[in-house]
Amino acid sequence: MQLRDRFVYDPEENILFIDFAGLRIETREQVDETRRLVREIIESRGRRAYAIVNYEGTEIAPEIMDYYGESIKELYDRYSLTTVRYSSSGLTRSALRYLGAAIDLESNIFATREEAIRAIEELKERSRIVNRVSAHSIFNPRQSLVGKLAAGWLLLLIFLVLGYFIVRVWITPEQLNVFSGALVGAVFTLMAAALVSSVILFVYVIRPLRQVEDVAGHLRLGKLIEPIQTNRADEVGQLTNTINEAALQLQQEIERLSGLYHISLMMGTGAEVSQICELLTRKIARLLGAEICVIMLYDESQDCIRAQVPAYGMADEQLLTLRFAPEETSIATRVFTTGEPYLTNDARQDPQLSVKADGNIREILAVPLKAGQHMLGTIEVINKAGGFLEEEKRLVTIFASQAAHLLRNGQLFQQVRESEERYRQIFENAVDGLYRSTPDGELVTINPALALMLGYRTPEELASINLIEDLFVDQAAVPHLFSQLTERGQVLDFECDLKRRSGEPMPARLSIRIVTDAADSQVFHLGIVKDITEQKRLSQQLIISERLAVVGELVAGVAHEVRNPLFGITTTLSALARELRDRKTVQPFIDVVMTEVSRLNYLMEQLLEHSRPVRLDPDVSALRIVIEEVAEEFRAAANEKGVGLIIEYHDPEGPRVDRRKMYGVFTNLFENALQHTGRGGQIRLISKNSSDDPSEIQIEVSDTGAGIARENRHKVFEPFFTTRPNGVGLGLAIVRKTIHDHGGSIALRSNGDTGTTFVIKLPLS
Repeated sequence: MQLRDRFVYDPEENILFIDFAGLRIETREQVDETRRLVREIIESRGRRAYAIVNYEGTEIAPEIMDYYGESIKELYDRYSLTTVRYSSSGLTRSALRYLGAAIDLESNIFATREEAIRAIEELKERSRIVNRVSAHSIFNPRQSLVGKLAAGWLLLLIFLVLGYFIVRVWITPEQLNVFSGALVGAVFTLMAAALVSSVILFVYVIRPLRQVEDVAGHLRLGKLIEPIQTNRADEVGQLTNTINEAALQLQQEIERLSGLYHISLMMGTGAEVSQICELLTRKIARLLGAEICVIMLYDESQDCIRAQVPAYGMADEQLLTLRFAPEETSIATRVFTTGEPYLTNDARQDPQLSVKADGNIREILAVPLKAGQHMLGTIEVINKAGGFLEEEKRLVTIFASQAAHLLRNGQLFQQVRESEERYRQIFENAVDGLYRSTPDGELVTINPALALMLGYRTPEELASINLIEDLFVDQAAVPHLFSQLTERGQVLDFECDLKRRSGEPMPARLSIRIVTDAADSQVFHLGIVKDITEQKRLSQQLIISERLAVVGELVAGVAHEVRNPLFGITTTLSALARELRDRKTVQPFIDVVMTEVSRLNYLMEQLLEHSRPVRLDPDVSALRIVIEEVAEEFRAAANEKGVGLIIEYHDPEGPRVDRRKMYGVFTNLFENALQHTGRGGQIRLISKNSSDDPSEIQIEVSDTGAGIARENRHKVFEPFFTTRPNGVGLGLAIVRKTIHDHGGSIALRSNGDTGTTFVIKLPLS
């Protein structure tokens, strides 16, 4: 529905029906269009109109509520528009009172359209005290002075006629003729006097009284008052001037009460300072009929008094240049420092006028804005035809005393909002996880960082989760945590494992403090959660590196010393085998010695490989090639054993790796998986992006074999640990070293009897 279609005028009843049902009024352009449509409809009829507005489901944005109310008031004032409202469920009672305050301090609200129409009819009856002129009303002695005067003249005429009939009995015919002529002249004189006196009475007494009655009627209905124009100095003129002054003073008082009522409605609403300044400057300027009204507030951070934007009658660009240091000479600083109002009707000659002021300033009224003992600034009202009066200074001072508290509240609300915004930004953008929970662990507030580190997309997904019951992996640590909280009121750097959404444990460090909400005395736990997965990994790598460094130095030295004798033994055995070629009984013993020497030499090679410094030759496409080569090498053996081999490598461009070293990694993993997986089992390699870090690739090599016993899981990567009869125990140790040399990590998952999964994470860059 177009906005114009919401306005329907009934010419017979002279009622403008406005349907705002379901409409959201959120821009000044909508308000301006509404005002234009009302003006267009009323002016085209050329007479006063009534309006009925339907507010069913209407929404008015708070930031334009004041602008909407003032626009409606302008229509009231210009056209004496009378409005009632019905079906106002869309607006709060305070909002309706706010809109109604512009005209009568109370909204006319009805439940149905029919009730609103009846209310309009009643208002029409009340307004019919004016413009009811008829012959009957003019000559009715009970209703009109002209009627009373006419009745008196008529009574006198009757007495003359009766006197004529009485006298003619006693006098002669000659005397009767003379008396009749005199009587006729008296009657004509009486009628002329009656006519002239009636006209004079009607023009100079009754019509002015009718105008006074019209003013009184407008006062009774709360409408705009047009003063009666008169230059007469007689009693009626004096009465008219007195009525004019009383009516204008009453209307000014209504305006003042309306402004104070607006201020009271805005108290405690959290209105911004700019909204308050816009309301106050417009109210005061219209109250006094001034051209400009500006609010100057002290800015403690900049130690200056500066004009607030917006103001009435002055452009924002000009306002931004109006600022004064407390020691400068200006009317604003004088009023601010002394706390006394200041009035001048000859500003051009006033030495207090600042050089920054506009040259068109003629009159200035400035009053202080003081809330209790706190001086906020000043209100300056500028340029009024005829100058400002002392009574107006008193009026604006009263206005300012109420406005100061509203502005103070606005400043405090603004400070609170800014403080809340700062803490909200800290809370939402913190790197660590932050939360607030009830004492039994129910999460109340969660920041995005905590949701992300636990694998949730939004904090709202954690709203129904209990920190203690749902996220703690080790429930045995909970009593210890609560005992520390009870004793100390806080816990610092408590290490535990939290359960991610995927079910994986996340090493975490918790710091928790018990706090009491000052608003309702409820007890909460405020916590900081740090993800220490990387720290744990680096710590573990550091321990391993230290161990490997020590072992490497020892192994390198031992291997070097052992390989020299081995080389001598191998050479001697080869020569001895040639010499004893014909001794068949000796040959098996030589073969055994040669086998053991070869095995010992292989062990030395493994030890040296484990202890050599890192020398990588990375290639961006090597990982895919290596996986395909290893899979192809083991596919025949897997088929022969009846084990399925599945490769799911999706990353088209993986990390840069050393092809030779990675070949050894996957050969070792596939060999172990194939050895521990029985017929009908399955070996699977899957590559995917890491769920924890998008800059990493995650490769999982899993089998459906017997798994690894719980007591052995932490030892599988240690050198010389093996469960195989002929194993050396260096394979997985070399695998881990190779992965670490590439900047990655390897972890183990095993359920004991349902298979084993090795999880490798490698950086993509």
